Amino acid sequence: MLEKNTFSQPRGAPFIGSLFAALVLLAAPAGAQSSPSPSPSPAPSSLPPPAAAPHPLSLRGFFRAYDFTRQNASKAIGGAGQVNQQSIELGLGLHGDYRFGHTPFSVGASYLLAEPTDGCASPIAHLSAPCGKVKAPALNPDDSLPGFALNALYEAYVQYKDPRLSVKLGDQVFNTPWTSSSDTRIKPTAFQGVDVVYSVSPAWSIELADMIRFQGRVNSTFEKNTLLTSFPAGTAGTPPNTFVPGGNSIPTAGLQYAKIAYAGTHGLVSSLHLHRFDDIANLAWLEAKYTALGLRTKPFVAFHGGYERETGAAVLGKIYSTPIGVQVGGSVTRNLGVTLSYERTPAHSDRIRLPAGDVCNATQQLTVKKGTSFPYLLPANAPQCTANADGTTTIQYGGFASPYTDGYGTAPLWLTSLTQSPIDRHAPFSGPKIQATWTSNDKRLILYVTQSYLQFGNGLRPQQLSEINADAQYFAGPVGPGPYKGLVLRYRYGSRQVTNVTTYGGLPLFRYNRAQMEYDF
Repeated sequence: MLEKNTFSQPRGAPFIGSLFAALVLLAAPAGAQSSPSPSPSPAPSSLPPPAAAPHPLSLRGFFRAYDFTRQNASKAIGGAGQVNQQSIELGLGLHGDYRFGHTPFSVGASYLLAEPTDGCASPIAHLSAPCGKVKAPALNPDDSLPGFALNALYEAYVQYKDPRLSVKLGDQVFNTPWTSSSDTRIKPTAFQGVDVVYSVSPAWSIELADMIRFQGRVNSTFEKNTLLTSFPAGTAGTPPNTFVPGGNSIPTAGLQYAKIAYAGTHGLVSSLHLHRFDDIANLAWLEAKYTALGLRTKPFVAFHGGYERETGAAVLGKIYSTPIGVQVGGSVTRNLGVTLSYERTPAHSDRIRLPAGDVCNATQQLTVKKGTSFPYLLPANAPQCTANADGTTTIQYGGFASPYTDGYGTAPLWLTSLTQSPIDRHAPFSGPKIQATWTSNDKRLILYVTQSYLQFGNGLRPQQLSEINADAQYFAGPVGPGPYKGLVLRYRYGSRQVTNVTTYGGLPLFRYNRAQMEYDF
């Protein structure tokens, strides 16, 4: 039987009650002093002319044209017969805000319409030829973009905002380290719920949120599930050792979030993030960074780390992950910056007797009896188990569960690269990464290149990964008073090589090209 998390709490009344109490406290006066007597009003002739009221309605939008190509096939190293992928997608996004007079209340909405250029607009069409499942050397759609049509109202909210307090209720883009907007495709992710941010002082702030539904970047509707409890296009979805009757999603109640953050004036910033992913895991995540602002090269050192355990119904099984990372960097010249990162997620193991029908094979992979679940978050393409002479089995685990970024390659780990984040593998890992960034004097051209090395699994038979990325961003002419609000051209390239694919699976060589254009208005 799985060990239940000791700090798991029932969803609902306690969190909502705490949220309500916090709002009452934040809105309350600082003391019980009596109000001062009103000052005499100046004579009408001495009053300045009234300022022109800002227009209550603001509109903005963007047009995106993305061409993504994935090279999966390779010769002589085990990748022969794989099918390459490509998608060219056009997207139009619109956003509007309406402010109610001079009050702090407003409403807002965001809508996106996207279409592929190959005529294969329906996701169902991608399940068969000619839009999908086509043999090499034909190109199949890259459905992480996605390669099909979207028609999404992803924001619709009411907001209260003053200099110290912000409350947003409804459908919204919601950014935390582990629920980021993941806006590297045609549309960002979005959530449905309430988010409250309060500035205690210029240096300290707190945030509370409760989100009940999620809309992924390839979806047009909000759902009560996650990237790890459903089967979204372009990602691996629910782990294969978790049985879902009928191939359906596993509904979950959402997430709750709390943060306390400090941003001082002497180069130190830090924040503590608490996530509760209902019926999946609880996560505490700490970030801290110190920059020597008085030095010309602005050297810095940063740390982050987390502690994650399963909670509630534990629909993904046992989770115990403790990732840590350190990063140092600075400016070599006015235009060139360099960073060096190292991260590690330690391995954990349990010695158990497998349920009848489950087998640990000679390649350290676990085969689960059809129609059943094995209650652990197991590594993907890495060692999962070891069969012992006494009939027991050592289960290897320790990987991280990120229900709202899994498979997106947008996790906040510094070793996250263009083609993959280490957490997408759900496996213990360790390794370094180096990055060099060059910025032009006018800040309109940004170039960077990275090299990372990762080892997944245990030392007995690990899978090793090497990835190099290159990225070029160009920001066109300056923004003026007219409708033009910016043009960004971007090209990204990633090349990933992996060992031991014969044993653990995966692609031995994978290359990703992304040509991106965005026009803002």
